[in-house]
Amino acid sequence: MDLRKTATIALAAVFAAGCGAGSKGARVDAAIAPLIPSDTVVLAGLRLDKLKATPFFKTYVEGHKIKVLDDFQSKTGLDPTRDIWELVYAGNNKRSMVFIRGKFGGQFGQEPDFRVPGIERQSYKTYYILSQGEAGVLFITSGVAVAGAVKDLKQIIDNRDKAGENPPHDLIEMVTELPLDHAWLVSLHGGAMVPDIPMQGNMANFARLATSLGEVKVHADLSSGVNLQAEGDYPDANLAKQVQETIRAAVGILRLRTPDTEKELMRIYDGIQVNAKDKQISISVVAPFDIIDQAVKAFPMRHPEGVKAE
Repeated sequence: MDLRKTATIALAAVFAAGCGAGSKGARVDAAIAPLIPSDTVVLAGLRLDKLKATPFFKTYVEGHKIKVLDDFQSKTGLDPTRDIWELVYAGNNKRSMVFIRGKFGGQFGQEPDFRVPGIERQSYKTYYILSQGEAGVLFITSGVAVAGAVKDLKQIIDNRDKAGENPPHDLIEMVTELPLDHAWLVSLHGGAMVPDIPMQGNMANFARLATSLGEVKVHADLSSGVNLQAEGDYPDANLAKQVQETIRAAVGILRLRTPDTEKELMRIYDGIQVNAKDKQISISVVAPFDIIDQAVKAFPMRHPEGVKAE
C-alpha cells in the first residue's frame, strides 16, 4: 500500500473525506511540523505505534504492503516493525514526501551510521542522505527522517535557511480538529490533488466534480477493520448533491459487477454511506481488512496517462 496512492484514491475516487463524532486529539508530531513545506496541499498520517496489536499491522506492516516502509528498510537496514512510530505524508500536484518519526539507533542525539550495500551516502549542508537513483532518505535527527526524491529532500534543508518559508499552519491546525484515530488526511484544496483527468468525453463530469472539491477531512479507526469517516466541502449545494448521486451510482455499478457468491464484498458496498447536506458531503465506510484489497481492485478507476500505479 502506497501512501500517495491511498491519498489519491481518497480524493479522486470518493472526491471527499471527513470527520465524525469523537474526542479530538489528532496532531502532527512537533518534530515534524516545522519541516513541512509551505506549498503542501494535502497532509496524511498513519500512527504505526498505535497499530501494533491490530490485524492492520500484521497484514500491511509485517506483510510488507506499505511501499515507503519497504523502501526505508532497503536503504537503511532498519526494521519498520520496531523502529518507526509514525508516518506523515505531505504533497501537492508536483511532489510528495513522507516524514518518518521513530528511533533510528543514534546515540547522544547523533544520527546513526548506516552502511547498506548498494546505497549511496551523500552529505548536504551537514545532513546526510541515503539514496539509490533519484530517491532517498534524509536524516534530520536520530528521530526524524524524510523519504522522497533527493532534490526535494535537499529543498527541505534549504527551506530551513530561507527567509519567509513557514510550514502550512492552517493545514496543520486542521489535523487538531480530528479525533485521535490511527489514520487521517486533511486538505484545504482537495481538488488540487486530483490527477489530470480529460475535461471532455465520458470523464468530463467526473473531472468537474473532483476538481471542485475544497476542504477535506478524513479519519479512520483501523483496530479490527476499516471504520472511515470523511467529509468534504463544495462551492454550492448542487455540486454536493451531484457528488452524492455519482458516488452512489458508482457503488451501484460495483454491486452489479460483483458475483452473488461474493457476499463479504457486498457487505462492504452496503457499508458505504454517502450523504449531502448543503455544501458538504459526508461519507462513512465500514469494512473488514481481508477484502479491502479486493474492493480497491474492483473499483472502476484507471490511472491517468503518464501516472504510474505503485
